[in-house]
Amino acid sequence: MNAVLYRLRSGLRTRWPATLAMTLVVAVVCGVVIAFAAGAQRTVTAPERYTAKWGGEFDGAVTQEQGGPPRVAEVSSLPGVESSESFTFVFGGITSTDSPDKVPQALVFVGTPRALGGHLISGRLPNPASNNEFVANRTFIAGTDIALGDTFELVTFTQEQGDTGRFGVDPPAGPHFPVTLVGVIDGPSTLEDQTPAATFSRVLLDTPNIGISQTKIAVNLRPGVSLDEFRSQLDTLPDSGTLSLTFTPLISSQLRRAVNTQGRGLWLLAVVAGVAAVAVLGQVITRQARLAAGERLPLSALGFTDRQLLVESTCRAAVPMVVGTTLGATLALMTSGVFPTGFIRALEPSPGVLALWGVLLAATGLLILALLLWTLASLTISRWTTRAVRLSPALDALSRRVGSPTAAVGLRFAFMRSGGERGSTRAALVGVLLTVCGLVGAITFGVSLDRLVNEPFRYGVNFDANFGDNGGNQLPDGFRERLDADPNVTSLALFAGSQARVGGTTVPLLGVEAVRGNGGPTVLNGRLPTADDEIAFGRVSGSDVGAHVGGDVTMSGPTGSQTFHVVGLVVVPGLGANEGIGEGAVVTLGGLSRVDNESAVTSAAVHFGSRSVAFNDYGAEFGLTSDETQTFKPAAITNVSRVRAIPFALAAVLGALVVLTVAHIMFTSTRARRRDVAILRSLGADRGWITRAVHWQATTFTIVPLAVGVPLGFIIGRIVFAAFANSMGAINEASLPIAIVIAVVAGVLVLANLVAAIPASRARRMPPAVILQTD
Repeated sequence: MNAVLYRLRSGLRTRWPATLAMTLVVAVVCGVVIAFAAGAQRTVTAPERYTAKWGGEFDGAVTQEQGGPPRVAEVSSLPGVESSESFTFVFGGITSTDSPDKVPQALVFVGTPRALGGHLISGRLPNPASNNEFVANRTFIAGTDIALGDTFELVTFTQEQGDTGRFGVDPPAGPHFPVTLVGVIDGPSTLEDQTPAATFSRVLLDTPNIGISQTKIAVNLRPGVSLDEFRSQLDTLPDSGTLSLTFTPLISSQLRRAVNTQGRGLWLLAVVAGVAAVAVLGQVITRQARLAAGERLPLSALGFTDRQLLVESTCRAAVPMVVGTTLGATLALMTSGVFPTGFIRALEPSPGVLALWGVLLAATGLLILALLLWTLASLTISRWTTRAVRLSPALDALSRRVGSPTAAVGLRFAFMRSGGERGSTRAALVGVLLTVCGLVGAITFGVSLDRLVNEPFRYGVNFDANFGDNGGNQLPDGFRERLDADPNVTSLALFAGSQARVGGTTVPLLGVEAVRGNGGPTVLNGRLPTADDEIAFGRVSGSDVGAHVGGDVTMSGPTGSQTFHVVGLVVVPGLGANEGIGEGAVVTLGGLSRVDNESAVTSAAVHFGSRSVAFNDYGAEFGLTSDETQTFKPAAITNVSRVRAIPFALAAVLGALVVLTVAHIMFTSTRARRRDVAILRSLGADRGWITRAVHWQATTFTIVPLAVGVPLGFIIGRIVFAAFANSMGAINEASLPIAIVIAVVAGVLVLANLVAAIPASRARRMPPAVILQTD
């Protein structure tokens, strides 16, 4: 073993430039992989770290669905409640008599910022005894010259105006008085809803004749009290059917899904890049560490055993692996402040460098272990293979049938290992094949994601405009008849909303009536409800309550409990307070009245024959634009659109690894084939002939894994996207971006040949006489 150590030290001294270069390559590639893994973990844990910093979660949230005086005191007095915070929506707005255009239209609430999912970032909270002070969210002051201490006017609508749907239609008839901005709040809710909002102290509700709507009460329960027990306590209150109970975290489930979506994307990026990195670096390092036949045979003659030769090659490979991966982990730690990226950065309570030691150590260890296992397997297999250098019969026959001698030689150079070549051609092909699969899969997933974001019907919006009030107010009298009589309306569907419970799970419920056209929800499986005792679920809600097509569910709403037969899975439109897509369920209007007999039609989903005509007819009245689709975009889709660059970033990384592999193969192969090139030169091959042969080698070596990897990548990308879309409840049909992949394949071939230009230049400058004499 001393001889092995001596050769290892001697080899490191004499080959230190190559070892250093390989170590740096390993450091960069592994650093990228480890950085993505640590970034993914930092992303998915951001909500928990944010929640811990700002007071922890509430145990549940009681929503008072109907208007009327807030029932905060009743709920808070229940024996299971330890503490509570609440907010109530007020029919009102903020304006300025001096500069009305400078004040953004804002929603008005009374309550506490924490109940609204926010925290104070500047200024102070309103005086609890004053109704003349308010705090606003960051959106309220964004892009304006509004500052703390500015005075505005609060205008309100009466309860009658709110109840009859005149909020925002008639002039405000409630109290008006001056108010002062004293603080700015921010929080996760601002990420989901960019609407400006103002929050006042609860004393504002003591002002007579102010109209209010929904109230939400966030509660912390006493130790040992479960949500089911608290639900039972709520049911003892009068009109308990108007009180729904859910677990509403500080960071909503929609936003958490968006965070998890980005986290899963980064984990996918890390895993695929890690597999590709192991495949590429493993065979590259092995080619450098493996002893060539010219070295192995003399050493065997001197008494070196196969085990000693294997240990020497493994140790030689381990140096750049261990040192390079460790340096990569250091680079990942230094650049950890880049994560989390995008909108999630607002949830990071500790920006800057963050050492997630568990992920860093695990990723570093796994990469080193995988590289070592790849090396050991490759070196062991090479001991069992014959030392004879032969081309497979199929490739031999193909090389004899190609019309060009340079192509035939390039084909043999690509797939027949030279006697002086260290590496395995099969291992290199496997590495490129795996990388190409990931590359094409990432492109397929990315293009499918783009199409999901840009084609609204895929997430449930199959209409041009949604007329109505998302606050729960009925459509204006006669408006349905007006739309039904309009020849420009090609599709009309009416919607009413409510909520019902299946066991302990609250499900948003939409009643729908398709008046004409195909404006109903898109069906994923089964069919839409046609009878009043039928229901179709969104995929996510259906999974949450265990519903399946052909089964029955019992829904409990404000009116009572009813049994429905499940007839389908649909993409639920996002209307009212429901995000839609996979959340919620759809029934007929008659079916909705079975569980909520006070539900009313609040929305009309319309598709027009001519949008310009619709703009002339409805633009001034409803704010319909002539060149934009006036549709609701769910927060889940908005958040997905923020991370759709990740698949293409992965594709770029994998493409770079493909080029790196081809470059390394070409350089090492050209050096190992000096004798073959010298013989060809002696037989009359000129420099141009040698150059063409080397380029044919690069082309054929690249095109074979492309031919196999491209269809496999399509399959993988489509399977992954289908699973992703199913997790959201959207249409899961994936794209087949043939044109883009063809362009990428052409680009990879061009880059491979550009890289091959350097070894081709080196090959044609080799002096044949000197090489043959030394060999």
